[in-house]
Amino acid sequence: TDNAAQVISWAFECYEKGLIDKNDTDGLELVWGNYEAIIEMLKKLAYRDGYGDFLADGAVRAARKLGKGSNKFAVHVKNQDSLDGIRINKGWGFGVIMSPVAGRHLRGSLSGFWLGTNKAINSYEEVPETIYRAQQQKAVQDMLGYCSYVYGLDFDDWVALASSATGLSLSKDKLYHKGLQAHNLEKAFNTFHVGFSRKDDFPCYRYYNEEVKSGPYKGEKLDHNIWERMLDEYYRLSEWDMKTGLQTRQGLENIGMEKVADKLEKAGKLLLD
Repeated sequence: TDNAAQVISWAFECYEKGLIDKNDTDGLELVWGNYEAIIEMLKKLAYRDGYGDFLADGAVRAARKLGKGSNKFAVHVKNQDSLDGIRINKGWGFGVIMSPVAGRHLRGSLSGFWLGTNKAINSYEEVPETIYRAQQQKAVQDMLGYCSYVYGLDFDDWVALASSATGLSLSKDKLYHKGLQAHNLEKAFNTFHVGFSRKDDFPCYRYYNEEVKSGPYKGEKLDHNIWERMLDEYYRLSEWDMKTGLQTRQGLENIGMEKVADKLEKAGKLLLD
């Protein structure tokens, strides 16, 4: 749903700006409010039919093919289409961007909901620390199979339920450690197979350069310099290299992931201490 909605929105904006016309869109009039065109575009995407084939690989690839500056409003995280409007909620945004599962809101929404915060929604304060901890918790949730919409349980309940189900003597610290390992394994997978580094841990062009146009947070956009500092702090907490964003041997060994460090080192994708 996220990918389809984003790439269709990108196409509508291209149409609105005059970058494409009916000759490109199989005769469809891509104007906001034309829900019949949206339904037809969904069908075309599903079957890679006509203009749907042009869009089917996402907004980033479509923008590369079209050109004309259309990349500036292709909203994505690590080249994955994203619907999250992160110019206001900085914690949510940082969680979405730093997630190894790029562009998915469940990795950002937990930033204040689970761990709690008394900071303003648009504050940068304590964001790296909160997200560092929250992503461990989300990894634990996924491993245990808990639904994101079971709101009445806290982490202590998770420990009790998991201990009862497995017969193991679990604790919050043990589960958080497993969450930290899982998050680092996802990170290592991306490094090994895709080559992500610090340059990929930034929001897309639009969120730095276009302000929120209306509402109580009118004028909000992301600050690149502050984002740089948040990355530094997040990498420090994670024991990753600040310059490259790559994992380090010491950091992986400290959490019992020597074999992962060996594999990354063999591939030339590990920072040696």
